[in-house]
Amino acid sequence: MAVTNAHRERVVDLLSVAFANHRLTIEQLDQRLAAVYAATSLADLELLLADPAEPQRSLAEAPTLTANAAVVPERGLALAIMGGFGSKGGWLVPRHLKVTGIMGGGELDLREARFAPGVTEIEVYAFMGGVDLIVPDGVRIELSGVGFLGGFEQRGGDIGDDPAAPVLRITGAAVLGAVEISRKPRAKKSDRRYVDALERAERLRPRGW
Repeated sequence: MAVTNAHRERVVDLLSVAFANHRLTIEQLDQRLAAVYAATSLADLELLLADPAEPQRSLAEAPTLTANAAVVPERGLALAIMGGFGSKGGWLVPRHLKVTGIMGGGELDLREARFAPGVTEIEVYAFMGGVDLIVPDGVRIELSGVGFLGGFEQRGGDIGDDPAAPVLRITGAAVLGAVEISRKPRAKKSDRRYVDALERAERLRPRGW
């Protein structure tokens, strides 16, 4: 079957979503976008959708939530005292993560993070501060927190029914502060990175396509 403009546009869109979700670097994106317009077969286009982190997977598939247990750190710490912390994009969540905000706080965005198989434990303490955890759909949450003149709560999202899904066990306390766990989808097609990727594709598109 001949390669059509529709085939190329599908791959451009999938590459743009992958870039928006931090599954491709800017260099990898540019190389693959240029190759989209040079491809002469559908097989060539499909090769461009191999995930650099997991070549056996396609960028058309949802990114995996779990990582090889051997590469996941055992312990980690996020601490803010009259200051802030933050983490987002692709990162490995330690099996035991302690998060503390004292007259400060921050946000841990876990949407593109990867977890160890099984249970990941996060202890969260907020004293006159605030801590936000953003969790992707598909991760099971076990919540056991206490709010004293403050709030410790979870809201929104899809729990999912996959028995093999990673479990996030969140414990801790909020004193004169707040701990908020929210769910948001992983796909970020409205993200500025997605728009940037489409604009780069437009600049690389040969005349006449």
